[in-house]
Amino acid sequence: MLCLCAVLIPRKSAPAPAPAAETPPPLASAEPGELCSTAQNRYPSQPVDSGRYIINPNEWNAGGGLCIRGSADSAVFTVTRSAVARGNLTDPDRGPGAYPHISTPLGGDGVSPLPVAVDNLRYATSSWRTTQVDGGIWNASYDLWYSTVQGSCSFTESAEVMIWLRGNGTSPFGKRSGELRTGGHSYRVYEAPKKSSHTLITYESVSATNVVTDLDLRAFTHDAVQRGYVPAGSYLCAVQAGFEIWEGGTGLSTDAFSFDVAAGRPGGAITSAVPGYCLDSRVAGDPALVGVATCDGSPAQTWSTGEDGSIGQTGRCLEDPAIGFPVLTGCTHRPDQRWHATDTGQLRNEGTGKCVENPATGPTGTGTGSQQVRMRLCATRAAQEWHAPV
Repeated sequence: MLCLCAVLIPRKSAPAPAPAAETPPPLASAEPGELCSTAQNRYPSQPVDSGRYIINPNEWNAGGGLCIRGSADSAVFTVTRSAVARGNLTDPDRGPGAYPHISTPLGGDGVSPLPVAVDNLRYATSSWRTTQVDGGIWNASYDLWYSTVQGSCSFTESAEVMIWLRGNGTSPFGKRSGELRTGGHSYRVYEAPKKSSHTLITYESVSATNVVTDLDLRAFTHDAVQRGYVPAGSYLCAVQAGFEIWEGGTGLSTDAFSFDVAAGRPGGAITSAVPGYCLDSRVAGDPALVGVATCDGSPAQTWSTGEDGSIGQTGRCLEDPAIGFPVLTGCTHRPDQRWHATDTGQLRNEGTGKCVENPATGPTGTGTGSQQVRMRLCATRAAQEWHAPV
């Protein structure tokens, strides 16, 4: 059911104009060890890696046929034969002809770790190594799905996030809307028009690659939530990695794949790059003020982070009211209570654009107590570098 539903969503990516190519004849019957789409069964699936994942040729918008070969004891698959071509696309306006992929199973089967609520993702990471080919029209991409119903993964209604490692003769659909930087890499953002409960946002790697290691899927989820493409109350229900193919694709392969996820909001100390200091809520004279003090593991130095970018403690949220320093106050989910951890470690407020700065520069243990932190123009220096709980 997972793969059957997935193919019903139009893939709104657009191949670059190219000279018309001869449409290949339909494929012959499957060879030993192959998993092939047929007119009778377009979406056959096969467990791999001892049932941890499934693979599927997923020829959902073409009629020529596509075959893959996997391994029961490892997370791999190869496109062994493909007759997918622009000339045999069922509906050229709906996107590629096929998306052969490896995927998490549906939740509730005792095998899949999903679904997990997006506002309760402690971490979600994936590593993927591919072999790519120069010919044809295709992309190498993740497909992440988010359902508003915990026990369902309805792909006709769920929100969709795509992460492109490389596009070969094709580019994402949607309006270009800035970049996301995470894990030391930049991704161009494309926002598709919102016409129903199903939404699509795509992140395309600025530097094409064939491999990612411990890719932080939570960072893309968080950005998509803030942009309004993934509902904050939804559930991450499926993670897929594969190749959208408009033409060709033989030889594309997944050589290694893994996905790890855990529930529970990150919580703990927020440490400063100035050695020995932690963000602290014990500033003398005003319980709303926030400062830094020698790290001691106390509740005053224990913070929780939300998927909406909030940072909180004991039912209150950190806010920048544009008065030169942050405060702890009632949670509102407004932009002035949303914080973005930059690639160089700053805590930047979404509402004001300023960053939290540590005023302490000397050694800890001086007995001076908590010193009030400040909001300053963002700059790359130790006083503005923080390490949030993970």
